[in-house]
Amino acid sequence: MKKSNLIARLLLTVTFLAFLFNANAQRTFEGTVKDPQQNPIPYCSIGIKNSRVATVANENGTFKLVVPDSLASSNVIFSAIGFFDRQIPQKELKTGAMVELKEKVFSINEVVVKGTKLKEKTVGQQSRPMITFSKMFDQNIPSIEQGNIYNIYDQTLLKAYNFYIMPSSRFASITLKLNIYTVKNDLPDSSVLHKNITYVATTTGWQHIDLAPYQLSFDGLAKIAVTLQLVNHSSDSNNAFVFGVSAKKTLSKDLLFRYQSQGNWESNAGTFIASLELKYNNDRQKVKPTVEAKTAETPELKMLANYYRNKEAAAKSGYGKNKKGKYIDLGDAKIYTEEYGEGEPLFLLHGNNGSIEDFYRQIPFFAKHFKVIAIDTRGQGRSTDLSSGAYSYNVFAADLYKITQALGLQKVNIVGWSDGGNTALTFNLAHPEMVNKIVTIGANLDPRGVKESLLTTFKKQLSTDSLPRNHRLIRLMLDHPHIAPQQLQNIENPVLVIAGSDDVIKPEHTQLIADQIKKSQLQIIPNATHYVPFEQPDQLNKIILQFLKGK
Repeated sequence: MKKSNLIARLLLTVTFLAFLFNANAQRTFEGTVKDPQQNPIPYCSIGIKNSRVATVANENGTFKLVVPDSLASSNVIFSAIGFFDRQIPQKELKTGAMVELKEKVFSINEVVVKGTKLKEKTVGQQSRPMITFSKMFDQNIPSIEQGNIYNIYDQTLLKAYNFYIMPSSRFASITLKLNIYTVKNDLPDSSVLHKNITYVATTTGWQHIDLAPYQLSFDGLAKIAVTLQLVNHSSDSNNAFVFGVSAKKTLSKDLLFRYQSQGNWESNAGTFIASLELKYNNDRQKVKPTVEAKTAETPELKMLANYYRNKEAAAKSGYGKNKKGKYIDLGDAKIYTEEYGEGEPLFLLHGNNGSIEDFYRQIPFFAKHFKVIAIDTRGQGRSTDLSSGAYSYNVFAADLYKITQALGLQKVNIVGWSDGGNTALTFNLAHPEMVNKIVTIGANLDPRGVKESLLTTFKKQLSTDSLPRNHRLIRLMLDHPHIAPQQLQNIENPVLVIAGSDDVIKPEHTQLIADQIKKSQLQIIPNATHYVPFEQPDQLNKIILQFLKGK
């Protein structure tokens, strides 16, 4: 072989190897996505716009993104429910990077519904035909979304989402993230969620996601899109993994698909075997935007609308996110606290699944008269929880005692709302020597003191195949507290017992609590529900202050 030919072949080989190397050249980015308080943001979507380069952060906010060199000049986009999107040049992403996203403040419109009982309906596919198909989910691409568009009514509350997992699927467990969007040009547009909705499945067949806890209400939308993402999974005992949602053939293009959150939506012929359970009112033409029309709202919708308005204002207040807030380490939990004002210590204890910010109308008022100490109960707000056992008010009261010891307090006042009121009574019985006065708002001695309609709702939330993430808090309300009425006779210090006139706590039960405590005062707040601190803050604050300052 001539030397020139050998050189030419060598050059060709080197060129080909260089081509292969460049074609497969890529960069890997790993890090964690966090909020401004340095809490991890779970299931953040990460990717490059209009490409197939994407991933989803895990439940701890950690991610790994592989980007080919051909896209090295493109920004990486981070997108999470409840936060503003952020674009970061790849040159600014380093190994172990911490990406911080800014929280959104949501504007929630009031839903005004005529005072008739809401109708109920299920929309979508409620049965599975003999012949179905599925566009299977790829376990290596958690950014893929699939779903349907649903017609809804002028005023709608979502109760549940049902879907059917292909019987041929093989897995030990899967974690799905449910997304809901407005619709524009027959494709999903903007997310309507304020926080993640996740669901864990361990079986095939029909699945049920309870949406009632998320209180998703819509006013004036004709359609919404509901999609699923596979964000976590484990293979079966044979190390096999296959997963798909059943669909059926139709002429209309109702099947939605997109490769990642920064990609474009596609629609394909067919429809998923999935449905939405909802409550609705479609008699819009008879609803007049007047004070009289608002007073005719159903109690359920009136309370819901008011609750959302106050939660929005509470989130804007800054309470519960103070830079001067601190954590108290209890070993199996870190309890977040904020302090305001000077004087006698006054603890504020929030309700089930609440946080410090729920007292946004009370903190500035009482900080003028007391040293206010607001806390997030373990596993709620910004407080952490490493325990795995069932919650109880004895546990919460023990936490409160440890907090008083850590702060060096000898005697305290307590205002407890709902679960916080139950904790206050439990603490009072366990440590009477430490209590000056307590105020309970919507407290109960046992679950029988709660109206049956609410208990039924809690039971339904736990009746699904997969437990909701807050199942311990739901179970707490179904199983606790267990305070015998005669135990209250041991309380020697003054107690102010408060409830709303339309509270979910039975009136006779509130009366029972007051009757059993020697130095009790009973105050029923008119035109108020269980959310008295939201609905009647000025009146409530004055009543509590007069009690605490009185002799």
